[in-house]
Amino acid sequence: MKPLVSVVIAAYNSGAWLTEAVESALAQTWPRREVIVVDDGSTPDLWPLLEPYKSAVTHIRQENAGAGAARNTGVRAASGDFIAFLDHDDVWLPDKLATQLAVAARHPESGLIVCDGVQFDGERILRESLYSPALRRRFAAATGTEITDRFYYEFLDNNQVACPAQTLIPRAVMERTGVLATTRGEASDLDYYLRIAHDYPVTFLRDRLVRWRYLASSVSGPAERRPIEWAVMAVSVLSRHQAICAPQHRSMVASRLGEIARGAALKAFHYGYRQDRAYARASLLKLRRLAPRESRAALYLAALALPPAVVTALAQCWRQARGLWRPAD
Repeated sequence: MKPLVSVVIAAYNSGAWLTEAVESALAQTWPRREVIVVDDGSTPDLWPLLEPYKSAVTHIRQENAGAGAARNTGVRAASGDFIAFLDHDDVWLPDKLATQLAVAARHPESGLIVCDGVQFDGERILRESLYSPALRRRFAAATGTEITDRFYYEFLDNNQVACPAQTLIPRAVMERTGVLATTRGEASDLDYYLRIAHDYPVTFLRDRLVRWRYLASSVSGPAERRPIEWAVMAVSVLSRHQAICAPQHRSMVASRLGEIARGAALKAFHYGYRQDRAYARASLLKLRRLAPRESRAALYLAALALPPAVVTALAQCWRQARGLWRPAD
C-alpha cells in the first residue's frame, strides 16, 4: 500500500491566503493524503473559510500558542507515514508530494526531504531559488537532481530551508526527534531541522515545487529587518542546541553562536543608527539576554544612546587606530 501523507497547515489570521494553501494541498497528485488545518486562535475563527472543504479537511481550533505549538497539535492528530508542513500563506505545485515520496523511497535513510521553490509577491518572483548560494553551487557541480549527505554543519552555518512548505519528514523520524519547540518568537523550524540533521542525512531536490509568499506582516517582518530577526532567532536556537548536541560538536556550536551574535548585533546597530532605534534596542537587548558572554550587544546599545556625530567620530578614531581610515587630502 502507498504511504499516507499527513499535511499539517498551521493557520493564524490568514485571511484569503488559507484557501489557496488548502486547495494546493488538495490538488496534489499523490492520492493517499489527509489535510489537517490547525487554527491557532485566529480572530475571527477560520471555519467559514474551511467549510467548503469540510469533507476533505480536518479542522482543529486551539487557543493561540504559536506556530510550533500549532504544528505539534497537527502532528498529534495525524495518521500518516510522512508529515508535510504547509504554512497558511504558501502554495505547493501539484507534484510536490509525489516527487518527494519517490525520493524518500530511494533514500530511506534520510531524515528530511527538501525541495526547492521560488519566493513571490503577487505577480513578481523575488527569488528564483530558495536554496542558499552554497547549496546552489553544490547542485551546479552535481550530475543528478538530488543530493543526500550529512548537512549538520551547513545547518549550523545557516538555515538551509527557507520555509516549512519545502519539507517532507518520515513519521518515524519525528517520533525519535520529538516535538517542535514552542517558545514564541523563535525559529522552531530551524531548531527542528538542526535536530534532525544532527542524527540523519538530509536529501535536497533540485525540483522547484513550492511558492513561498512574501508578506511584510509575517513573523519575520519586512525584508529589511529579516536578516536581524533570523540572526536573533538563530542565536536563541543555538543557545539551546549547544546543551543537547553531541559533545564533539559543542565547541563548533559555541563558535558559530558567537559569530552570529556578533553579526546580529552589528546589523541591529546599523539599522537603528539609520532607521529605527527602538527596534534596534529591542533586538540588542534580546541578544544580551540570549548570549550574555557576547559583549558587543552592550557596546552597541551604549553607542545608540550617543549623538550620531559622536558615534561617527568614535568610529573614525577606531578605524584610524587599526590603520583602516585616512583623512581626506
